Amino acid sequence: MTGIRVGNDELSSHAERLLARPVERGDLALAFDESVASSAEALVEGKSFYPPMLENIASAKSSVHINQFGFRPGNVGDAFAEALVAKAREGVPVRLVVDRQGSDPERGSRKLYDELAAAGAQVCVVRATKPRAAVGPLGAGGALRWNLAGLAHIDHRKGVVVDGRIGWVGGAGIEDHFEDGRFHDLFLRLSGPVVSQLQLVFLASFRWLGGSVDVAELEALFPVADTGDAIPAVVLHNAPGRYRPITDAIANILESAAESLDVVNPYVTDRGMIRRIAHAARRGVRVRLFVPANANNWACAAAQQFHHGMLLDAGVRILGYPTMLHAKAFVRDGAEVIAGTCNLEAWSLRRFFEIDVRFRSKAFAAQFDERFTAPAEQVSTPGRRLTGVKARAKAAAFAGLSPLL
Repeated sequence: MTGIRVGNDELSSHAERLLARPVERGDLALAFDESVASSAEALVEGKSFYPPMLENIASAKSSVHINQFGFRPGNVGDAFAEALVAKAREGVPVRLVVDRQGSDPERGSRKLYDELAAAGAQVCVVRATKPRAAVGPLGAGGALRWNLAGLAHIDHRKGVVVDGRIGWVGGAGIEDHFEDGRFHDLFLRLSGPVVSQLQLVFLASFRWLGGSVDVAELEALFPVADTGDAIPAVVLHNAPGRYRPITDAIANILESAAESLDVVNPYVTDRGMIRRIAHAARRGVRVRLFVPANANNWACAAAQQFHHGMLLDAGVRILGYPTMLHAKAFVRDGAEVIAGTCNLEAWSLRRFFEIDVRFRSKAFAAQFDERFTAPAEQVSTPGRRLTGVKARAKAAAFAGLSPLL
């Protein structure tokens, strides 16, 4: 299945067409050509990525766009809300797409979102569990419409675009447990032409949910960008439907590894992907699989551990990180990196909204190893095969249920 191909010289004109008409779910299946990033930086732990992200928001001149699964009140959430309220009051357009399940904007987090809306921020909500949902931003009084196309499609994306020039993509929510050490995650900070691909993904989603954008903003939303170091990069976007470029790209990276393969993921339950990881090790590839030693989702953890014996027998090094490793990344042969929001479980691979970025760069792969995988390896413990009848039976049961987890 192919997506809607949008060339790098067509991003702004494609956005203009989306602003001029209703956007359907099928319009979200965007397929991009390889572009370049003028800079790319991996930042690990909330204490490293939240401050520069807030600095970028504070310096915004023309727009702040945030797509976030989990944006909730707390020390981190309140700091972001304060920064966004300040920008909106300055007259800078602030737009958000959040997930109802992850952010709870109309119930537990309502006070935060009421403050954003009162300041002029526009917040659209993905309501994957509601058969009927309001159209348009929160507080706009949008009419209810059937939401059948959105059912069961959680928005698991996490991204920020500032002034169309700076982009952020990663695995962390805007929540305290990503800053205080409970969860171990990362964000990528990008600049350069590839940011326009992130921008188009956001605008398509915002318009699908009933948000509006003035066509006069397009020039500022898609600025001409310096190519800088020209790191080959492309945005991969899984939207509901049969076109799942992240899923395909992950499968390809696992199948094509020739010398080394690093897989970083908290929920590794998809049998097809697990077979690919094992096959890579059997053909002589040095494979490291980084997972949490004690995952927060016990059902996924049990399903994953069912496969540990087979993976270890194939030659995979399983490394259990001491806290809740939540990052999602793949590094092939020290030359290609995919990182973002996609887990190796059925919902992420086949149903949820997800967003990743793929880089072809030995320098960026080396940076990623220096900042993330090498330090993680130093503190991780070797994964073990399950022992005991009860533990193996439990794992087998959840592995059988893994397409539903």
